[in-house]
Amino acid sequence: MGMVGKVEDNLMLQLLEIIPEESMSVHQISCKTGWDHRTIKKYVKLFLAVLNAHKIKMEVVGFRILVK
Repeated sequence: MGMVGKVEDNLMLQLLEIIPEESMSVHQISCKTGWDHRTIKKYVKLFLAVLNAHKIKMEVVGFRILVK
């Protein structure tokens, strides 16, 4: 993925840090960060999908990491 993957990973981590426990609008996040509102919505939807998908599990067996 190169540099694009690293930028997206950083953006996702930054967004997780920015989102407060109390409500904040996508517009407020966009103004605070300078990111496009569509990008913010895309990642929030991704976070919600991951949180609601209880199917994914990671198990460490010795030196192997298994994803179920």
